[in-house]
Amino acid sequence: MADDDSFTVTQHRNWFSRFGDSIAGVIVGLLLFAVSFVVLFWNESRAVDAITALDLGAKTVVSVSAERVDPANQGRLIHLSGPVTVPAALEDKQFRVSAANALRLSRQVEMYQWVETEEQKTEKSVGGGETTTTTYRYSRQWREGAVESSRFKRPEGHHNPAMHHTSRRIDVQGAKIGAFTLDHSQITQLDAFEPLPVTGDTPAPQGFRWVGEQLYRGTSPQDPQVGDLRVGFSMVPATSLSVVAAQSGSTLAEYTTNQGYGINLSAIGTHTAAAMFTQAKRDEATLTWILRGAGFLLMLFGLMLMSSPLHWLASLLPLLESLVSAATFVMALAVAIPLTLVTIALAWLTYRPLLAGGLILGGLAGAFIIKRMAGKKVAT
Repeated sequence: MADDDSFTVTQHRNWFSRFGDSIAGVIVGLLLFAVSFVVLFWNESRAVDAITALDLGAKTVVSVSAERVDPANQGRLIHLSGPVTVPAALEDKQFRVSAANALRLSRQVEMYQWVETEEQKTEKSVGGGETTTTTYRYSRQWREGAVESSRFKRPEGHHNPAMHHTSRRIDVQGAKIGAFTLDHSQITQLDAFEPLPVTGDTPAPQGFRWVGEQLYRGTSPQDPQVGDLRVGFSMVPATSLSVVAAQSGSTLAEYTTNQGYGINLSAIGTHTAAAMFTQAKRDEATLTWILRGAGFLLMLFGLMLMSSPLHWLASLLPLLESLVSAATFVMALAVAIPLTLVTIALAWLTYRPLLAGGLILGGLAGAFIIKRMAGKKVAT
């Protein structure tokens, strides 16, 4: 069978059969619109708690020597740096691979298998009808994780065998910086993986052979067949590490503030406490903006879906539907921008009244500008 094949399904719906979709769009739109307020308000409350806690932590953290545990610092937020020692090599027993002096060992398993992709094209006609052409394409690719071929639109001839080996990460237990024992949560923050060196005498498990730095199961890496496997390995070496956490005996644990925010920072290399808190605040700011964007898009899409009946009515004439689509998008934008800013401002009102006032004014100004622009377009 060829490496790539496809088939096409064509579906036609008339104007009346599309009415149910417009009503469903309104229901989904209302749900997204409501959820957007929850996401935006929760995100700002979370961001305020995070920044407040990190600011307080940066002022109260105590930098200590890793060589000695001082009982006077019990329960306090401390910062330390130093080389990491591990009790033993990490070992992937299933594949007989080990990594000496490593904090993390990662196994990535890929199988050569069938993958289905879908392309849709919709053409509208006068009278509100539409014809949707869906093309399903099948190709063979290396994929991590099993692709369930029984769910394909056309499973015949595209069967993927069961994947008995999966990717996995193995983390060190009992690693130390001087006299302090690292918590597992500090290890999982480290993602500076690098390829695991493989020596020529490293044994391969039954059915596999080494091809470069990967294990391979199959006839030929140059001509893979469905079901072939390749397994790669990487590691995070045990080098110097910097940690900001609570001192709990001789263990470094998460520090919980009065607001319930947890401070537990770790980074490869030698970093000052100030630098680690600065990076943590940058990470929080990035997350806050991502969630703001998500809340805004939920609101925008919700408003657009709520206008589905208008699209349905206008679909009697495809040109009219295009104009209605453009107009509803501008209207949804004009509503979503100020509502997003006002929601953010209300969440911040208790903690940052000056900033909240600025956001409210910005939201009103944005709505006014968009309304003026929309008015000029209609006039022209």
